[in-house]
Order: sequence, then C-alpha cells, then structure tokens
Amino acid sequence: MLCGRLAARTFRRSGRLQRRLSTVTTLMAGPLWRTAAFVQRHRTGLLVGSCASLFGVQISYHLFPDPVVQWLYQYWPQGQPAPLPPQLQSLFQEVLQDIGVPSGHCYKPFTTFTFQPVSAGFPRLPAGAVVGIPASFLGDLVISTDHPVVIHGQRVDWRSPAGARLRAALTLSHEAQKFALAREVVYLESSTTALQALLAPACLAGTWALGVGAKYTLGLYGGPMNLRAAFNLVAAVAGFVVYAFSKDSLTHALESWLDRRTASLSAAYACGGVEFYEKLLSGNVALRSLLGKEGEKLYTPSGNIIPRHWFRIKHLPYTTRRDSLLQMWRVMLNPGRS
Repeated sequence: MLCGRLAARTFRRSGRLQRRLSTVTTLMAGPLWRTAAFVQRHRTGLLVGSCASLFGVQISYHLFPDPVVQWLYQYWPQGQPAPLPPQLQSLFQEVLQDIGVPSGHCYKPFTTFTFQPVSAGFPRLPAGAVVGIPASFLGDLVISTDHPVVIHGQRVDWRSPAGARLRAALTLSHEAQKFALAREVVYLESSTTALQALLAPACLAGTWALGVGAKYTLGLYGGPMNLRAAFNLVAAVAGFVVYAFSKDSLTHALESWLDRRTASLSAAYACGGVEFYEKLLSGNVALRSLLGKEGEKLYTPSGNIIPRHWFRIKHLPYTTRRDSLLQMWRVMLNPGRS
C-alpha cells in the first residue's frame, strides 16, 4: 500500500509539472502564434499597405521637391542662401530651349554647393521640379585660392598639385555645363522616377506571391511553424537579392539612355559630355590624392568610384560613360564611317 501511495503522489507531481510546463510554453508561444495568425488573416491588406508605403516613401521626394531638395543642397557662401546668378539663369534657359521643353512645365533652378547638378520633381505637376546648378559653374568667381572648400573633413589646398588639378577639373566649358544640366532636364522630362519607385513594391509583391505559392506546393502550411519561418527568411533574402540586381540593372540602363539621349541633341552636346566625364574622372583622381588613404578607398586610380558592396555595382563606371559618348561623338562628326 505504501508503494501505491508513493506512486500516486509521484504521478500527481508529474502531472502538475507537465501542466506548468504547458502553461509556460503557451505563454511564450502565444504572442508568436497570435502574430502569425494576424498576418495570415490580414496578409493581403498588409501586402497592399507595405507596397503603397514603399512607393510613397520613394516618390514623396519628387512630389514635394521644394523646399526639401533646396534646403539640402542650397549654396550658402556667407551665411545666406546664394541667389541664382544671371549667368546660370541664362545657361539654364538655353538648355530648356535646346531640349524643347513646353512652356507649361515648371522648373525652379537654384544654386547648389555640389560639384554636379542635382534634380527632383515632376515638371508636369503643379509643384514642378527643382534643378540645383553648381556654384562651381561660375568658375574663378567661386573656385579661388582664397575660398575655403572642405571635402570629407579636409580643407582643399588649391596651391598643391592635386588642388590645382581639382580646380582645373571643376572648370567646365560652356558645352560641358550644358550637357550636365541637359541630362538632368531629360531625366525629369522622362518621368522615369515613377518607374524606379515602382521597382521595390513590385519585388515585394512578387516575393510574397512566389513564397505563398511555393509553401502551398510544398505543403508547408500543414507542417511546423519553425519550418515556415525558415522558408520565409530564405524567401526574403532571395527577394532582396533579386531587388538589388534589378535596381542596379535598371540604373545602368537609365544612365546609359540619359547620356545617349542628351548627347543626341547635337555634336556640341556629345563633345560636352565627353569633356564632362573626363573632367569628372580627373577630379576624382585629384581627390584620391588629396584625401590620402580615405581617397584610395573611395576612388580607383582611373577616377571611377569604388563600389561599397562586393556584390553590387550601383552605377555605371565613369570611364564606360565617357567612352560611350566619345564613340557617339566620333560617329556624329563622321557619319559616313559609322
């Protein structure tokens, strides 16, 4: 009888321990299961909301370019925003006329501190588009030995050989300046910003659709949740790789098209494009020398930008863009040899 009582007591204790373990497991798995159930129940709405949010975040920069872009890139020489000089205003109007921009399209040029033009917006919409014209286009009025310029935390010594080379690289001819501005105008007129903004939502929707289809095909919805979570992680990584590859490919195609479309305006624009990229490469070589070890991490000896990611090349090399325009310019000068 004593053995029976001991066995019954041990059984009761074992039952209580199992119930406690079950309660703890339920409490720990409860939020995870509730989250999974919520996502499963509202997955279509969550997908639509996520895609709309991705598109909205990327397109908002162009829907409201003023004053955001101007605030980010405005040139402030003496504590006050620099107005657009008449020379740059005249240059920009000349570019608009060469391209044939309709009078109803709204452009707001301003002076920027960057070495290359910047742009954003949709000229067909009421908010219009903004184009930042580098103050360095004014030449010696801005680039002088008495004017301090700080790049990556280091002040440029214009009297050094590398500083003199950088100064020469920033001094562009009239044709090169027109090419740089015309490329931005062609970009804004093409409205390809909407296509670029659609890429991320499209990849997200495609990853979700293929992931759900694969899980139904493999029968994972009837298996353990850990297996589905691992599959979702793999699908997310694969989706990001596809997005990165697609984004870089689209950027390469767009940059090549913009260069060729701008250079096709005339032989002068093609020549200006060759000079623009040649000066850009020369300026990067000068920066590589000025910045020391930091410059060697940013630029190659030829002047191209070193990619930050080993598996991605986000932009076409400047040497490739220069050589493409050089070939195009030669064909325009000698059409019989094409």
